[in-house]
Order: sequence, then C-alpha cells, then structure tokens
Amino acid sequence: MSIAPGATGDVVTQAIRLLAAQGYHATTVDQLAQATGVSRATFFRKYGSKEDIVFADHASNLERLEQLLNRPGLTPQAGLAEGVQLVFRHNLDYADRAVARHHLLQDVESLRDRELATSHRYERLFQGFLRGALPENADQRVTAVSLASATVAVHNAYLRTWLRDPQANNGEQLAAGLNQRIGWLCTAFGLSPGAGRLASVPRQPEAAASASPVVVVLQEGADPREAAEQTARSVYEALVTARGQSRLRSETNTA
Repeated sequence: MSIAPGATGDVVTQAIRLLAAQGYHATTVDQLAQATGVSRATFFRKYGSKEDIVFADHASNLERLEQLLNRPGLTPQAGLAEGVQLVFRHNLDYADRAVARHHLLQDVESLRDRELATSHRYERLFQGFLRGALPENADQRVTAVSLASATVAVHNAYLRTWLRDPQANNGEQLAAGLNQRIGWLCTAFGLSPGAGRLASVPRQPEAAASASPVVVVLQEGADPREAAEQTARSVYEALVTARGQSRLRSETNTA
C-alpha cells in the first residue's frame, strides 16, 4: 500500500522511528496506530502491515520512476541518469526517514529481504525502459539486463555511503558523483552520450585477442547487497585498469 512522501505530517517517518527505537518485533500495531493517531483498523486500511509502512514511499517512487521512463524520446543514458537521481534525491529530501529505515534494516533480516526484492523492482523498470530505448540487435536483451542491474548496484552503493554517515558524507557531492558514475557506466557499455545509442566500435583484433575476462570471487553466503557492490566495484576497477593499459600500448605503438 502506498503513502505519498510526507503525507499526514510524515507519519511514515514517525512509525519507522518508533520501530527503530523500540525494536521491530517488540512494537505492536496498536502502538503504531497510537503513534500515528489512528485506530488499529484504520492503520491496516490506510498503511497496511508494519512491514508495508517501512517501505511505504518505495511504491510512490516506483510510480514516479515509471512515469519518468515512459517519457517519449528519452535516451538510455538520460533515462538512467534522471532515474537514479529521482530515487537518490528522494532519500536526501526525507533524510530522517531514510536514515531511520537504514538503522532499522540492520537489525531485521526480513526487512533486508524486502529491500532486496524492492531493488529488483527498480531493476525491472530500468530493464523494460532499456529494452525499448536500445537499438534492436542480438545483444539488446543482455545489455538491458546487465546495465539495469549495474545501475541499481551503483545507486545503492552511493546511497549506503551517504546513509552510513550523512553528516560526514555530503549528499549533494555524492549525487554529483553518482551522475558521473552513471555516465561512465553507460560509456563502458558502449552507449553514445549524445544520442544514447549503442556506439559502433570498430573491431581491433589485437586488443580483442589480448582481452581477459574479469573474475570476481565472492564468499559463499555473503550478503547479496554487499556482493553486488563488490562485483560492481571490481568490474569498474578492472575496466579502468584495462583502459589505462590499452591507452599505454597505443601511446607506445605511436611513439
């Protein structure tokens, strides 16, 4: 069940704070209803369950993101950049709520699972958008799936960096850095920044022959969110290193 951000005196933030302060399992629906100023029946009808109210604004964000991505003529890079900014800046705008939820999730495994499922919903929206925005070719589906997944992983990494210490980590600077990283990500996937289309890159037999796969080793049973961040970071570092080596070889050959 969705609640518009900031609705009813921001009772969503009040409820999340209560759950974080008293403990998720120790807090009853009656206590939440009293804190939000409604009866138990009204609470269920208006807000849903305890779990629903923790993630209430995600439903609204998903609707807004879907509307954004449905804009005609939106290029892949513009859609991804504007999409992640929409979600990231929502958290900055409702910082108290975002930080309270972050602390609550650290202690409740079921809520972390719900958050992971919500991330998949964002991925599916980006996938659907990219499948329509990318040119039709044999790699279209793979590019859409992998780029959407990488986009959400990068966003989540920046968001968690801010959530760990909002006072020390400037939100506006992170938002700018996130925008730049999405631009780099699109370039790494062969998207032209101007037209937002898959760039036509001429084949380079020598470079192709010397290319090496990127292997990421993850510990069995690792937290899925941390694993996604580690994978994105490892791929990024490997691609940056490979690009530097390729540039060095090119400069050496032309010297």
